[in-house]
Amino acid sequence: MHKFKLIPYAVLAGACALISFTTLNPVPVAAQSAQQPAQVLKQFGPRKGKPVGAAGQPAKAPAAQAAEIVGKHGDWTVTCEKKEVKQPDGTTKKPCALIQSTTSAERKNVALTLVLIKSQKDGKPNTMMRVIAPIGVFLPTGVALEIDGAAVGRVPFTRCLPQVCIAFAEASPPTLEKMKKGGKANFIIYEAPGLGMSLELSLKGFTAGLKNLHQL
Repeated sequence: MHKFKLIPYAVLAGACALISFTTLNPVPVAAQSAQQPAQVLKQFGPRKGKPVGAAGQPAKAPAAQAAEIVGKHGDWTVTCEKKEVKQPDGTTKKPCALIQSTTSAERKNVALTLVLIKSQKDGKPNTMMRVIAPIGVFLPTGVALEIDGAAVGRVPFTRCLPQVCIAFAEASPPTLEKMKKGGKANFIIYEAPGLGMSLELSLKGFTAGLKNLHQL
């Protein structure tokens, strides 16, 4: 049976900073749906057989660009890169994101981070959702999302890095409205078909945080 590779929270946070603003091709959802590990764990899943660093440790990811906290809203944090980036319209802006991290109530060393970034779709403001999960997840299942116990949809995995896997999709207006009105968002990652683990995020401050993000 596959098992999640347990990664220190600091490693996940570092990975979040690294890929929060990385450009990925958006993948819509049909129903809208650093520290190294203290111990070496057996590789499996999509990273099995990939190069590892010294002493059998996973290869280090490139250094993350510096980011700063520009707003805190309830349980959410708005962060921006310190360096401005040229936009498609020719202007320059600091890429920003709305972020919250959580750990499993069952296994405290399994963590998940949700990153929301603003984008453009058909010339109108749009929001993309990136879920950063541990390596070893069952990729075909994606990440299931529930809000206050009601199923919303799934976010498909798009790529894996040495220490995390990333699910990426558009956060549709109906989903964002449910998150604004809800109390808790439950993300379910899978070790194997039918074998899921729930990681809960608070939606306290989500509405204000999303508004702050789109004002930047």
